[in-house]
Amino acid sequence: MLNKFLISLGIWVLRLISLLPMPLTRALGTGMGLIAYALMSKRRHIGMVNLNLCFPEKSLAEKQRILRQHFAELFIIGLDYGLLFGASKFRMRRLIKYRGFANFEKYYKQRPIVLLAPHFIGLDIGGNRTTMDISGYTMFSEQRNQYLSERVKQARTRFMIHNGGENFSRQDGLRTIVKKMKQNKLPFYYLPDQDMDEKSSVYVPFFAHPNCATLDTLPKILKLADAVVIPMATYREGNQYVIEFGPAWENYPSGDVHADVAFMNRQIEAMIIKHPSQYLWIHKRFKTQPNLPRGQLYEGC
Repeated sequence: MLNKFLISLGIWVLRLISLLPMPLTRALGTGMGLIAYALMSKRRHIGMVNLNLCFPEKSLAEKQRILRQHFAELFIIGLDYGLLFGASKFRMRRLIKYRGFANFEKYYKQRPIVLLAPHFIGLDIGGNRTTMDISGYTMFSEQRNQYLSERVKQARTRFMIHNGGENFSRQDGLRTIVKKMKQNKLPFYYLPDQDMDEKSSVYVPFFAHPNCATLDTLPKILKLADAVVIPMATYREGNQYVIEFGPAWENYPSGDVHADVAFMNRQIEAMIIKHPSQYLWIHKRFKTQPNLPRGQLYEGC
């Protein structure tokens, strides 16, 4: 009962904060982020390990600058998550704009689409906004706290339920989603850049790191559903968000799994370079490594 109250209170606080003037929430988020950077040594270490592996050519000062800004972005964007729980359609449209939407419209309801959405901090804000205009499918992971899981699921689907979209749990598996994509020619909002384990991954480069265990699922989904892939990223730009839709990938998949997954990572890299501090650097992206115990690269974190 206490957990429910605290979760509800936290959501209401976020909703109230999201009503404040943007310059104020930006300043508040920046301050909170810099304090977190100073205090959260384990997360700071994870982020620095990731940046060292990806950008060995950058100076320590440059990587520290990216990481400090990353912590600021975590809190700036985190304070905006109140938008998910109650902002009107009018306000969402005013604050969150599309870029390159014609790349998506070309295929919408003509062919199944995989919207490839890497782990940028604002991905839930972008995903929520697109469900106002786009019917489609998403997949979620259950939270440990069931009440929190339900509240998050309600927030993510509050527009989706009115336009025919569906939200599936990981337990439902991908086959159900692929079947729906083929039947209805609707898009699937897919997050590809996760280190699950060695069984479901192949080792391909990610920036300068040669052995990034990367899911090989995308080519399989595209082949099974006869789908195209449209890259999609949500960036914070000043006091607005931009959801950027890239062109569909041509001649993809090629049939060579390693080449296809490596190509996917190169495309994600290009998306990250535009706003490097907004990519989620503080999760253990490189836990799985060949000939090393899982997580050893992050020893001490």
